[in-house]
Amino acid sequence: MNKKIKITLCAVLCASMLAGCADNSASGGSAVSSDSSSDTQTTSSVSESTGSSSDTSSETSSIDESKLTEEQIYDNMVERSLMDLGNLERMSKFIGKLESKQEVTIAFIGGSITEGLTAGPEKCWAKLTYDRLCEKYPDTKINYVNAGLSGTPSVLGNIRLQRDVLDHKPDMVFVEFAVNDGNDQIYKDSYDAMVRKILSQENQPAVALYFTVIKSGHTCEEYMSQVGKAYGLPMVSLNNVLSHEFETGRMKWEDYSDDESHPNEWGHKMTADLIMNMFDKATEKIKTMGDVTISPLPDTWVYSDRFADMTFIDRTHSSDKLKISSTGTFDTEKETLTSFPDGWSYKGKPSECEPMEFEFTGKNLMLVYKCANSKVYGSLEFTVDGEKYTTIATSASDGWNNPVATLAYSGAEGAHKVSIKPVTQNGEDKMTYVEILGFGVA
Repeated sequence: MNKKIKITLCAVLCASMLAGCADNSASGGSAVSSDSSSDTQTTSSVSESTGSSSDTSSETSSIDESKLTEEQIYDNMVERSLMDLGNLERMSKFIGKLESKQEVTIAFIGGSITEGLTAGPEKCWAKLTYDRLCEKYPDTKINYVNAGLSGTPSVLGNIRLQRDVLDHKPDMVFVEFAVNDGNDQIYKDSYDAMVRKILSQENQPAVALYFTVIKSGHTCEEYMSQVGKAYGLPMVSLNNVLSHEFETGRMKWEDYSDDESHPNEWGHKMTADLIMNMFDKATEKIKTMGDVTISPLPDTWVYSDRFADMTFIDRTHSSDKLKISSTGTFDTEKETLTSFPDGWSYKGKPSECEPMEFEFTGKNLMLVYKCANSKVYGSLEFTVDGEKYTTIATSASDGWNNPVATLAYSGAEGAHKVSIKPVTQNGEDKMTYVEILGFGVA
């Protein structure tokens, strides 16, 4: 751990503890709950025999934390974050490259916490982790890819994975979607597909999972960690850190975040410490492992293969899986969103719009669209194989001109003909606006 950063963070923690004690005296303290709180360990340690975390709650309960220094308490927070080191086969290859001064690329994919909302691109945990690795390996060229995108879950992450991450041929990928996802099956299947696709790359990249939590206690750590266990991946839990500190009254949510979800600058620095602790523990363990062979992926999926090898298509990304025969009167020149600039849009009366038509081959078709909170934004009506299949609204009360991915068709494997046209929210033939950002096919 960088000594200067550690001292700074310990000072912040000390201040937080003092403030927390005062708050507790007045109000009885505060705590954050979690959907997976019953499964969250109060501490973790690294097993010497397997490299996996083990339950040491009985050992922790015997420690009188009142006698620890702020620095020791902070060290315990960092240690508690490590859920599992996994089998370290891929990490051994990545760390070996770093130590032998081979050029590597490290990538991060997730939502706004990874993108760096509130802290900024230079002070977010992903960039800080990259900076720390550059300091640790000053003679190694390390390339940095931040594919965090605000407000997006693993459903959209799986669709954009190739474009935003895999095209850079990363040697190491961090995945962070625990607070952007829900508990529905579509999230579980998408998360499984995304992680497995990264692991299936020819260059055998290392993958680590980072599980965040928001003020309400929401986190998908419980089911996402099953993916990590099945594929032998390192896993780091923020909830393991915060829940214990909140319960003791040493910290409150506002010490970590200035809103309901995002870490403040201190929170991002702490997160980088959690990640570097994983790297340090992995490095020490790898020294005892000798030659390592990367095991093949298990034949069975953790959840489902229905979104396996998802392919993204827009104006500049083409695939034999989807062939457009006509874009109708949809605009093919206008830039849509910065994150998805090459889509198609339409502004006008539905009766005056000629539909977009294409054929896709697969079982599932995802629509990526711009979602706005506006009466002007209409819906998109899908006709599949000659029959009206679904209508998808592109306006929602929580829309903020953000990209959204939704399942537009799920059915039998094969070739399917699709026609898309805009309709207004109330069905009247009046001015409306829609933006298609792209499609995903699996």
